[in-house]
Amino acid sequence: MPLKEEIRSQIIEIQKQELKGLQQMLKTYSEAADLDEESTLDPEDFSQQNQNFESADNLAKRITNMKQTLDSFLNLPVEGFKKVEPGALVLTGSLNFYIGISTKQFQHEKKTYFGLNTDAPIYKALAGAKPGDDVVFNGQEYKVLEIL
Repeated sequence: MPLKEEIRSQIIEIQKQELKGLQQMLKTYSEAADLDEESTLDPEDFSQQNQNFESADNLAKRITNMKQTLDSFLNLPVEGFKKVEPGALVLTGSLNFYIGISTKQFQHEKKTYFGLNTDAPIYKALAGAKPGDDVVFNGQEYKVLEIL
């Protein structure tokens, strides 16, 4: 499997695992917010219920946002890149970036990769760079070696 396809698959798997975790948390908060109406309840129970409802609502919004972001990532083009732009895999002398979605750092064949969304400050520095360009961000220099 080509490198870009492997990295893309790994990013998708990371996102799916994070989404699964959020969905499990949502289930937990939703169940906790459902008070047993036959039990004796005090004001603290209702306060906790409100907190659980708010947490569940916030998680539901995060899940929706994450699904939309993943869908957008899946619809990005995967080839034909000559510069840093969404959909490109950017290989540098130190870190490597897949542009289009934010992920935690991960390793692949002893190299470090990140998913990077276009709102990230480092993307602003990298945008439009071509192989051979040097990009400086926060005092760190990145030599763009290849764009896939």
